[in-house]
Amino acid sequence: MSGVRQRGAVGASVRGGWRRVASALLLGASLAAAAAPGPALVGQSAPDFVLKSLDGRNLRLSEYRGQVVLLNFWARWAGDSRAEMTALDRINTVYERAGLVVLGVSVDDDLRRSREFADAMKVSYPLLFDTAGDAGRSYRLQKMPVTMLVDRSGIVRYATVGFKRGDERDFVEHIRELLRE
Repeated sequence: MSGVRQRGAVGASVRGGWRRVASALLLGASLAAAAAPGPALVGQSAPDFVLKSLDGRNLRLSEYRGQVVLLNFWARWAGDSRAEMTALDRINTVYERAGLVVLGVSVDDDLRRSREFADAMKVSYPLLFDTAGDAGRSYRLQKMPVTMLVDRSGIVRYATVGFKRGDERDFVEHIRELLRE
């Protein structure tokens, strides 16, 4: 009988241990999701913003409802931004007529240097400037670049942090899926 109790006691303690481990893992995942920029917003409405574009117009994200929006937060000091902007320009050229809107949002606080960088990139999609950081805070940005896909109803459906060559294939796969919906 004592052997049974001992096994039962050990079993209870193991089960309790698993519960603690599972709780800790769930809590850790929740905290990571809350701290993660884009991924925490997947499945939620994309926060609206109004930002000034490179050509001086004010653009509002919600004006693009009904279209698939690729939203790219970048900074001139983030090395990946230059390569990603070039790749996004190619994607914009191919999918713009199908209903894709690409918006690049600079999170640099130095507007002059950010504009110089944007001018040098010569991309065909609108570049916006979040010098006050309001949009960046709404999107919980911590690292650059961050790219998100927003569906036609304004829901964030895909998000990624950073960029390496070849990532554009993933973007295109998700874009095609959203354009078919």
